[in-house]
Amino acid sequence: MGIAPASTTRLRDYSAARERLAHRIRPGAIVDVTGEDRVAFLQGQLTQDMRDLPPGEARSVAGLTPKGKLLFVARAVALPDRVRVLAPAALRATVVDHLRKYVLGSGVAIEDRTDDFARVGLYGPEVVRAALPDDVDRLTGEGEFAAELVVPFSRRDVVGEILERAGSESVGDEAAEILRVEAGRPRFGVDMDSSNLPDEVGMADAISTTKGCYVGQEVVARIRTYGRVNRRLVGFRFPEGAVNVGTTLRRAEEERAEPSRTEAGRITSSVISPAFGPIGLGYAFRDVEIGATLFAVYTGGCLVPSPPPEDRAIVSALPFE
Repeated sequence: MGIAPASTTRLRDYSAARERLAHRIRPGAIVDVTGEDRVAFLQGQLTQDMRDLPPGEARSVAGLTPKGKLLFVARAVALPDRVRVLAPAALRATVVDHLRKYVLGSGVAIEDRTDDFARVGLYGPEVVRAALPDDVDRLTGEGEFAAELVVPFSRRDVVGEILERAGSESVGDEAAEILRVEAGRPRFGVDMDSSNLPDEVGMADAISTTKGCYVGQEVVARIRTYGRVNRRLVGFRFPEGAVNVGTTLRRAEEERAEPSRTEAGRITSSVISPAFGPIGLGYAFRDVEIGATLFAVYTGGCLVPSPPPEDRAIVSALPFE
């Protein structure tokens, strides 16, 4: 679907990210795990199989509680003498504290390197033409990002200037949020938190089904063997216009009632995309199919003589296409 002309002018950075080249400093935490036993140590702490991670490759990982709930989500990168864990900025203390909790006697060290490096996300089909210095680590992308750079903090401005000379646009907060929702990448603290199981948020690529034990593994394996999660992350299209975050959704056949009695879904992110119109992220119950239409639950109270028209939310596969 093409980009609406009016929005191209308003969101120049959005257009560059979709069609050419753009970049954004990603607020993030960077934690290094060093020592000869680092792979064996992380094998017991993370959901991903760390034994066959090629040098320079980044993989999605998660840390879980013993009950299988999310502690943190991250990317793990194998470097010659360490494994680097890249996580959202809000999870910095969680990652460091969790890994240090289990490090005693393991022969590894946990180094918080957040203040030493910057994460730079690259967007667009022209990322290959940006020539970068040798001291910049270039990784595969995730979600809306075509690639990611890990840059020494002292070189951050230099890299930014190189990208701008290559024609890259700096992406602001509004465009970044639209691009994230379009790609279907959930944000910790917004679309997922410590109440979620990894299978609820579409993290299949972060979980190895063949590795040995790790914290929370028994719960993950039991769900996959004997049952399913009750809800899962989906996209929503809003034909009548953007619907507020936190809105509860019901099936067409349900009566207008309290949200706790009718909930078939819930909205966690909502944006207006120049390419797709009003869209969002959220959760739908497991028996709600892609393409189904849900309705916002009316909570106006009995004193209103006639409830206003309800907003619709059409369940969509991710990413939006």
